Parts: sequence; structure tokens; C-alpha cells
Amino acid sequence: MAEVARAFHMNILAWSQNLTQEHAEANGAALVSKDDLLAQSDLVTIHTRLSERTRGLLGERELSLMKPTAYLINSSRGPIIDEDSLVNALRSGAIAGAGLDTFDQEPLPTDHAFLSLDNVLLTPHLGYVTQETYRGFYGQTLENIRNFIEGSPQRVMNPEVLGNRRS
Repeated sequence: MAEVARAFHMNILAWSQNLTQEHAEANGAALVSKDDLLAQSDLVTIHTRLSERTRGLLGERELSLMKPTAYLINSSRGPIIDEDSLVNALRSGAIAGAGLDTFDQEPLPTDHAFLSLDNVLLTPHLGYVTQETYRGFYGQTLENIRNFIEGSPQRVMNPEVLGNRRS
């Protein structure tokens, strides 16, 4: 993400519980505290795995630090952000908007508050997908099916079951 941001001449701030100054600088970012990152950023993107340390990493207090003109992007895991706090921040205008690819519950329930907000962009956990990845995925799937039908399956995870095929 830092590489993309650099292409747009963005000032890149970074924070992580594990990030070192050297690693941040090597990627063209300034290491700052979480609170400073939230308070200073126009665009906050989340890039971390879900763990007990990261669950609820952004809640009411953290969201209140963000600029009212700032946007929050989460393509990592839904529970990293407290959804109720995010809904409140979006409804009140405490932040300008959010782009979300992951949610606490997937698929997102049809009555979820996110669906009624006009300052939220939602994708169903496939924001990383490009035309090229779809072509590759479906092309490999078709190739695997064709090879299986022709009796020469490829990339088999459990080859021991091949001898037990029913006709």
C-alpha cells in the first residue's frame, strides 16, 4: 500500500505494534503513534491479521481521533474495527466515510446498518480481485476439471482417494 501511496505523492504515516523505525523508513513511511496516525491522516487503511491483540483495535475512542474529512479502509478482517462504533462515527459525520471489504458477519446481513449509509462503499470480501485473477482462477479450475475427466488429475491434495473413484 505504501508503494501505491508513494505513486500519488502521499505523505505516508505508519503504525504497528511490531513496526520498527528502520522498516517504516525503508518503505518510505514515517513511524508515528496510533493516535497520531489517526489524528493526522486523510485516509487510514488497515493491513493486519485478526488476533486477540487486533480485535477491536479501532473503537469509539480511536475513531473519534480521526478528522471529519478522513476515510477509513478495511480490507483485512471485520472484527479489527468495532462495527457499532464505526456505524455511529459514519452516521454522525465524525468521519467522512469508509470502504469495507470485510465485516464481523459474512455475508453481511441484509438489515445491517452499513447498507443504509451513503458514505460507505462495501465489497463482499473480494476487493483484491482483478480481471486477471478471475481469469487465472477460472482458467485453472476448468483445466483441473478437464484433466480429471480425462483421467489425469493435476494438483491433487489427497491422491490416495483417486483409486476409490466411483464409476
